[in-house]
Amino acid sequence: MKIKPKHFEHIKTEIDAVLLKYNQDDRLVEEYRQGLYPRADKTKDVQRRFCFDVMYGAGLSGFVCDKLYPYLNDDHIYTALKAICPAIERATL
Repeated sequence: MKIKPKHFEHIKTEIDAVLLKYNQDDRLVEEYRQGLYPRADKTKDVQRRFCFDVMYGAGLSGFVCDKLYPYLNDDHIYTALKAICPAIERATL
């Protein structure tokens, strides 16, 4: 990963707190797996959507803009987020 270790740890700490609060019993993961979130029908990559939604929900937008975008792009950030967030596969209907 291209992200600096201190930045990765900051993101991980904030996302872990959000997941602890909202993903008890994998409830949040299951909602995304089933497509129970806004504009789910337009989502091509549910894992990417979940990762960036959780990052936004953790209040990390300013941190990403100020600290990460100067040296990373969305693909690099997504690699870090995948290492932090639970894996999700869309449920087949």
